[in-house]
Amino acid sequence: MSTNKNPIYRVHFQTDDRSYSLLARSVKESEFFGFIELSEIIFEDLNRLIISPEDEALRKEFAKVESITIPHQYLRRIDRLSDSDDVGVSYLKIAKSKKKND
Repeated sequence: MSTNKNPIYRVHFQTDDRSYSLLARSVKESEFFGFIELSEIIFEDLNRLIISPEDEALRKEFAKVESITIPHQYLRRIDRLSDSDDVGVSYLKIAKSKKKND
């Protein structure tokens, strides 16, 4: 395993109606019990030829956010990337959840 001093984390979490996948340089236990704090959020490479509407929407939503505090029960997965090259093209996503039809 790589001993990268500046790891990048891909954090997958879901709210009531949306699923998110964000990149951050810092993921830690929050001072609020039962919460995780994300900070140093990383957005897409603006030099890419194509920027998806989802990427643009996330950048606008979180651009001025210093940190995000997420309840543990919203977390789906946290990936520690071994290399910044592992970020990929579609690392920022927002998707509407499919609601079950009753």
